[in-house]
Amino acid sequence: MEDTFQDSASEDGGFDLRQEIARSAFADMCHDWERNQKYDRALQLTIARLHAAGQQAHVLDIGTGSGLLSMMAIRAGADSVVACEAFRPMADCAERIIAANGMQDRIRLVKKRSTKVTVGPGQDMERRANVLVTELFDTELIGEGALGTYRHALQHLLTEDVLTIPHQATVYAQVVECPLALSWQQLKTLSNADGDILLRVPPEVATCRGSSAVFDIQLSQLPAGSFNVLTDPVPVFKFAWSNHQELINDRCEQSVCHARTAGFPQAVFMWWDLSMDREGDVLLSCAPYWAHPEHEALKKKHSDNGLKRRLPEGNYIPWRDHWMQAVYFLPPLKIPLQRGQQFVLQSYHDEFSLWFGVGEQSVKEPLTAPHCTCGWHIAQSRSRIGQLNDSLRNKRYLNYFERVFSSDSVVLVLSEGSLLGLAAARMGVKQVLLYEPNAISRRCMEAFVEHNSVANVRFLPSADALEPEQAATITHVFAEPHFPSAILPWDNLHYGDLLKNLRPLLPANMTVIPASGTLYALPVEFVDLYKINAPLGRCEGFDLTLMDQLIDQHSTFADSPVEAQPLWEYPSFPLAGTTRLIEINFVKDFEQSKLERGELCVSEPERLNGIAIWIDWHLDGSHSPKTTISSGPLVPVEESSDEPTRWNTNWRQGVHLLRKNPNQKGRIPWSVKFNPVLSNVYFRFDEEEQ
Repeated sequence: MEDTFQDSASEDGGFDLRQEIARSAFADMCHDWERNQKYDRALQLTIARLHAAGQQAHVLDIGTGSGLLSMMAIRAGADSVVACEAFRPMADCAERIIAANGMQDRIRLVKKRSTKVTVGPGQDMERRANVLVTELFDTELIGEGALGTYRHALQHLLTEDVLTIPHQATVYAQVVECPLALSWQQLKTLSNADGDILLRVPPEVATCRGSSAVFDIQLSQLPAGSFNVLTDPVPVFKFAWSNHQELINDRCEQSVCHARTAGFPQAVFMWWDLSMDREGDVLLSCAPYWAHPEHEALKKKHSDNGLKRRLPEGNYIPWRDHWMQAVYFLPPLKIPLQRGQQFVLQSYHDEFSLWFGVGEQSVKEPLTAPHCTCGWHIAQSRSRIGQLNDSLRNKRYLNYFERVFSSDSVVLVLSEGSLLGLAAARMGVKQVLLYEPNAISRRCMEAFVEHNSVANVRFLPSADALEPEQAATITHVFAEPHFPSAILPWDNLHYGDLLKNLRPLLPANMTVIPASGTLYALPVEFVDLYKINAPLGRCEGFDLTLMDQLIDQHSTFADSPVEAQPLWEYPSFPLAGTTRLIEINFVKDFEQSKLERGELCVSEPERLNGIAIWIDWHLDGSHSPKTTISSGPLVPVEESSDEPTRWNTNWRQGVHLLRKNPNQKGRIPWSVKFNPVLSNVYFRFDEEEQ
């Protein structure tokens, strides 16, 4: 953040500032006990070794956040500590936290970027520091500008013999065959139940390398059997944080590998670890469970605790959401690798990002960073591409189409990027009108129309483009529904708003698909996800309640009580059966406000820390499972269970996280209100004791 960031949320941009504070990852990081303890241990060892050698320890903490690492340095015996924090609201909070812990006279807090810090008598720093402690990393390690920040600090703020904490980072890559991950990247041919091809993928889409944005993911939660490991983890880059000459922006490394099994190299799983001290006594790993150096020991420790529920395999290792793992897609090879076959893994990074390639031999021409050339990876999210490739979902829609459409049907599609709507044109209907207000999405759909020679399609760049004469011929209105602006699944209720505005032009006897949507809730115990919203209290012996108060204050103002999360990545146990909240009908009473109330009856209420919410779309009035598209659990949840709920990997659900833990109430009153003017749903869960 810039130094000029507003101090008060009441000034210009106040709401955005409150939201920034409420959704910051500071608390999430402080809940990461392994991170905290290993930073603490590295500080203790480093400062003790300096003192044993007769040297003082002058510590610089870049991006101090809550001030936790600076206070750890003082506790470890540092002779002086300078902490800098550029995000002004957090810097002010750190100042109060440091004072509350009695260290205000021992830590100098500088409220600016490290690149603006001055050194010398009477300046921000009296002298250069010989110990740097910082956490500048993201899932991609260097995505937050670590290379530039370290280079500046080494040149301007630190001594030549500086000891950095962490001392070194190692990036690991593992080549895999993973059809599930590939389904989030490459569109597949769309066929009907008989195997007849309805839509082929245009060549420019099939060969596109996709988005350059990092694909961060909880690899440990990938479903069992969803990927085939082709190599062991390969160390591809090392970053020695105290060596200025090695911290360059652009590198290429080529690693000779041998395929462990046969398969297509489709993707690279990436993670990194940190050697926290120079001697290498403290290691912090971000590896998924199958490659984590402490997995077996942590699993044994957990089993010795005798908890009655069985954790998923990926949850024995330390959980964190600020550092995950990443997936990088490889340029496709048409010939699979054979077991034992030698090949070369090409690894690249620039100042902020990484990418990978594979080949039979070393390459002289480097592979450039990927970027989308087809438009699909710009117009649609990865989870949306996964939905478009979901064969079971598509089969349910297409089977329904075959029942309700005929050669006389004129179909108005009120979704964006709907290949299913385009498929209807290939199923013999008279005409399809595609609502496509987004220019990029419209060009993507036009490419499919041209490549598949679909003649009976007309595009509508806006709802106003529907002419009355054309509207009078419409027999069916269809929506998946999907709109790229939707964050939560029920944000796609925008479909109802479009339909409401167009209804005066449409025939009274037309068929509306889907006919309704129903919201459901499930009270759960999250294994880890609750930590992103849980108060810190005391953390590694320090009082951080002032940060809890800051985040809570701004969260109350800026945040919805329900946020979007891909729950397949965050295991949870159901504490009751599914509860129906509210149904919204698109056929007859969409324009009426609705309010529903009820109670969630929870078994073992002390375990409750969250409520999962989703929407089911009913294609007709039967509510049959065969005509329902759900964004919820893969298997209906009818009662509490000690088996984790299974969620669809192509959807995000809504989550309400309880602020107080443990919960004491076995019955949680709820209310849900639907506002048709805003096409919005409002939730309230009264878990607080009255």
